[in-house]
This record gives sequence, C-alpha cells and structure tokens, in this order.
Amino acid sequence: MGTGQQNGSAPHVLVIDDEESLRHALTKGLLRAGYRCSAAPTGRTGVEQFVTGGFDAVITDVKLPDLSGLDIVAILTEMDATVPVVVMTGYGTMEMALEAMRRGAKDYVQKPFSVDDVVRILQRAIHESRLTRENRRLRALVERRLSPERFREVEAELATLRSAEPTNGNGNGNGSHEDAGPMPLKKAQRKFEIRYVEELLAQTGGNVAAASRLAGISRPNFHKKLKTLGVDAHRFKQAARRGRLQDL
Repeated sequence: MGTGQQNGSAPHVLVIDDEESLRHALTKGLLRAGYRCSAAPTGRTGVEQFVTGGFDAVITDVKLPDLSGLDIVAILTEMDATVPVVVMTGYGTMEMALEAMRRGAKDYVQKPFSVDDVVRILQRAIHESRLTRENRRLRALVERRLSPERFREVEAELATLRSAEPTNGNGNGNGSHEDAGPMPLKKAQRKFEIRYVEELLAQTGGNVAAASRLAGISRPNFHKKLKTLGVDAHRFKQAARRGRLQDL
C-alpha cells in the first residue's frame, strides 16, 4: 500500500488495480498532483481499506482477479454513496464501464490515459461530492430546525415578532393578521421536501438515479418519496430536453 505524506487536507484517493506498474505510476502521479493515495492490488483488499474510511474518491480497474469493477461499485456505493467511484477501462471492457456507471460509478477513464486525465475527472467528482455532502448537511440542519422541539421555540419567537410589528397601517399589532400563525409543522416539512427534491431533479435534468445519489438515498426510496410528495420527475426530464429547466 502506498500512502502519501501531504497535508491532511489534501483529497485522499484509493487506487485499486492488480497491475503493479500501472498502480505504482498512477499513485506516484497523483501524489505529485497533490493528492494523498492508498493503493490495493485486489478488490477485496480495496474494500477492506475503504472500510477504514477517510477516502474522498476511489479509482478502480473494471477487471480484477477477485471482484469485478461492477462488484466494487456496488459494494462501495452501498457503504458510502457520497464517495465517488471512477472506473478504469481498457480495450473490450467499455460495456462493463458503462454498466458500472449505470450502477452508480461517477465516471470512467479509458486506457491508455495520462495522470492529467485522471486528475481532471477526480477534481470534478470530488468537488461534486463535497457539494452533495454540504447539500445533505443543510438539509439535516433545516430538518432539525423543523423538529417538534425546535418548532415550538420558533413558533414562540414568531408570535413575539408578530405582536411587535404593525399589521394595519397604524403602528399597532392588532390588525388584520391577528389570526395568522406559523405554518403547521407537517405542512412546512412537506413544502421543504418538495422544494428539495425538485432542486435535485433540476440539477440532474430529471435523472432519478443521479438525484437519489445526490440525496444520499437509494433509488427505490427516492421514487417512493417522489410519489408521496406528488413530484413528477418526467416533467424535469422533458424540460431538460427542451432546455427549459429554468422555467420550472
């Protein structure tokens, strides 16, 4: 296993390939590009290293002596869907690489390739992954604020603010909005979830698989969520084809 000694804030990449020369060259090139690297000669040892955590991306060959690239993609994305997996494909394995992407791989790179090719793909994949994590963090923050305990605190604060603001044009708080109240909790949560999944679908052009990966949940659960919320992914797909997503 080769591990870089750069600053701990540098992205940490796991390289899985049974070809020692390629594994060594790729690891060395990524280290020079400012990444931290760990390397594994088989799929199983790669999975064992992945379990320890701390990886920002994985790049794996699609043909390994024990597990295929499809196995690696399935296992790693199930363990942590926020870590992008990039597959390396050679002559005759392009179909397998495309299938790996359908199963959750972020991208692929075709042999022979340069380290610069890999760096460009990893930069984009890691950047998008970090945006996804931030998206989930903000979503969790909003949901915590909409929890019953926090909602009662917010409700009391809103009531105080309403009583202090003029609502009838004469400076007192006894105007026509006297009966107005904060949005019911369930309605607020539903409104937030609808807006959240619609933003994901807009980002992905109606691609449910990609949207579910951004949300960090399985595709079946995302489908179920869309049905519950009454959101039609097909509408976003059609808009993307027409180049009219901004109108949604």
